[in-house]
Amino acid sequence: MARKGESIRTINVAVVGLSGVEKDKGHAGIGKSCLCNRFIRPHAEDYNIDHISVLSQTDFSGRVVNNDHFLYWGEVLKSIDDGIDYQFSLIEQTEFIDDASFQPFKGGKMEPYVKRCTATKISSAEKLMYICKNQLGIEKEYEQKVLPDGRLSIDGFVCVFDVSVVPSRSIEKQVDFCAAILNNILKTKKPVVMVTTKNDESNDSFVREAHKLVQRSEYKGNIPLVESSSHENVNIDLGFLLLAQIIDKTKLRLKIPSYSEAALARKEIMDAASDAFMRLIRIHVTDCHALWSQTQKKLNSHKEWIHFVQLFGLDGTQRLFKRHIKKLKDEQMAKQVARYMEMLPDVLHDLIPVLL
Repeated sequence: MARKGESIRTINVAVVGLSGVEKDKGHAGIGKSCLCNRFIRPHAEDYNIDHISVLSQTDFSGRVVNNDHFLYWGEVLKSIDDGIDYQFSLIEQTEFIDDASFQPFKGGKMEPYVKRCTATKISSAEKLMYICKNQLGIEKEYEQKVLPDGRLSIDGFVCVFDVSVVPSRSIEKQVDFCAAILNNILKTKKPVVMVTTKNDESNDSFVREAHKLVQRSEYKGNIPLVESSSHENVNIDLGFLLLAQIIDKTKLRLKIPSYSEAALARKEIMDAASDAFMRLIRIHVTDCHALWSQTQKKLNSHKEWIHFVQLFGLDGTQRLFKRHIKKLKDEQMAKQVARYMEMLPDVLHDLIPVLL
């Protein structure tokens, strides 16, 4: 819980939203895991789009899932411009499906998800931090961070609402499901922020439904809504930081831009990083025979290189490097052709006698 007078506030957050078997949530999830992943580990190299929902009994019993229907995502430190630092501990409330029966695993107190996900006292002894899907079964090959003291007291909630079109999922079902979650959160007296996901492929009517939901009279205008995209890394931190400010009873709150405004700001950051990276490459890579491995060793300590890799990943960095090398080769070829064309009249003069 955040306490006044501390230089770093500690905030424990549960991420919740539509979960269950395919007939409940449709052919795809709503993006809770991607949101958690991007918030805790935002860099391109650490971001995965494929996360766990259907598991074997062995994986469900392993220390990462630990026979629970929630994931512990670990901690991350985030700052606001006014100088306040927040350390977030994050869990994701979900529902894991048995790959044999395609029904939810039976474990612990199996209350309906809309009630269970709003629990404010979480416990799971020796539970390991979740990093990625490939971690299951080979946990020792990854960082092993245990849920501190095996328990967590939740300070607030982020309720996720998917605004993309998903086969076999009606918008009415998602609205009703989220309304039930929000109503149960209200009973806990804990604050909640609604975060819409997949705004990069949003359906306008679904966006309107999300806004209408939080504007219901029973919520008294106390549920802020943030439009985000985990894949595009737009407005990811904002929902969590707003929640922290509400928990902290901060009077001056962060402004909430629309998705289009935030996406434009994000594009400007990406474009500036690309320009800085290309200036670095043009200065240091002038030989069209330069190798990627050598260039990486040479430049990976430069801030422009580091920032670009954080935003675009190593694959994106290598693609731009290859594009630069191709341009150098094309320029070299063009210079050779120009030289040959300059020489052509003299060659023709030597080969063909001048006709009198």
